[in-house]
Amino acid sequence: MNEEIEEPAGLGERGSRMWRDTLAIWALTPAHLVLLEEACRTADRLDVLNAMLRSPTGDVNPDAPQFADIQGLLAEIRQQAGALKLLLAEIRQGQRSASPAPAEPGASSKGVTDLSARIARKRRQAEQ
Repeated sequence: MNEEIEEPAGLGERGSRMWRDTLAIWALTPAHLVLLEEACRTADRLDVLNAMLRSPTGDVNPDAPQFADIQGLLAEIRQQAGALKLLLAEIRQGQRSASPAPAEPGASSKGVTDLSARIARKRRQAEQ
C-alpha cells in the first residue's frame, strides 16, 4: 500500500518496526507521516531510557543523558510515554483509509461515528 514511502533514516529497531507496521495498515496524510516519524523516534528513545533504567550503572550509551537519580529517569520515561500516546492518538485520527468498512449505520468513511445518532438509536431500542 505504502511501498513508495521511504523509512526515515536513523530509526532503531522498535521505531523501524512501528513505521513499517503502521504504513502496512494505514494510509496517512503527509502531516501525519511527520507525526509518525516523531512517534517512531520517541519509541526508540523510550527503549534507550528503559535500557538505562535496567542498567546497574546507568551507562548504556555514552551520548545518552545521565540521570543523577532514578526519579529523574522515571519522570523522563513517563513524559516520553505520554508524548508517544498523544502522537499515536493524533496519527490514528489522520488515517485516510481503514481496511474494514464502518460497522455501524451512521458511521463516516473515516471511522468516526455520529454520536448523537447512536444515542438516539439506543434510546429508541430501550423504549421498545
